[in-house]
Amino acid sequence: MAKPEHQRWTQDRVARELEAWFAKRCFEQWPPYSAFLADRRRPLYVALMRHGGPQHWAQELGVAFIARRPGPQRDEADVRASLRALFREHRPKRFPSERWLREHGPRGLVEQIKRTGGARHWARELGVPGPQPATWTDELIEAELRALCAHKSTWPTKAEFADAGLGGLLTAVRRGHGSAWWARRLGLPQRRRSPTRS
Repeated sequence: MAKPEHQRWTQDRVARELEAWFAKRCFEQWPPYSAFLADRRRPLYVALMRHGGPQHWAQELGVAFIARRPGPQRDEADVRASLRALFREHRPKRFPSERWLREHGPRGLVEQIKRTGGARHWARELGVPGPQPATWTDELIEAELRALCAHKSTWPTKAEFADAGLGGLLTAVRRGHGSAWWARRLGLPQRRRSPTRS
C-alpha cells in the first residue's frame, strides 16, 4: 500500500523542491507563508516545518531569514496577505473557523486575527459572511443550506460542506433532523453510494 503524500516528504525531497522553486522565483530572502500558498506549495511548507524549519532551510539555501517584528501594522499586513492567499486557494463560502485556520493557515494566524479586529472584522473586509454561529436554529440551518445548495441538483457531500467551510453546518444538520429530512425539505435527492466490491 502506498504511503500517504505527507509521509513521502523526505529531507532530500524537501531540499530538491525548495532549490527548484527558489531558482524559478529568484528569492533573495525567505518568502512569507502566503507565497507558498499562492504558488500551491503548502505541502512543501508543511514538510519543511517537519524537517528543520524555515531558518534551517534559509541557511541551507543561502538566503536571508528576516524575523518579522510583531506589532499592529505588521500583524495587519500578515493577516491580510495570509487570508487572501487562503481564500484564493480554498475559496470558502464564509469566514473559516479557528480550527480550520489553524489547520490550513500559518502558525499564529488565529492570534493575529484576534489582535487586529477579530474574525467578523476580517470577514467584512473580505466581503464574506462571518464565522458560523455557536447556536444553530432550524431557520438558520435552512437559510445556510439554501445558500449552499442554490446551484446544486443533489444533496451536497461531506467534502462539499468542508470545501465551503461549513463543517459546523453539517454537524448541526446531523444533530437535528438529519440529512435525509433536510434533503427532502429542499427537494434534493441524496446521492447513492457506490456498492463495494468483495
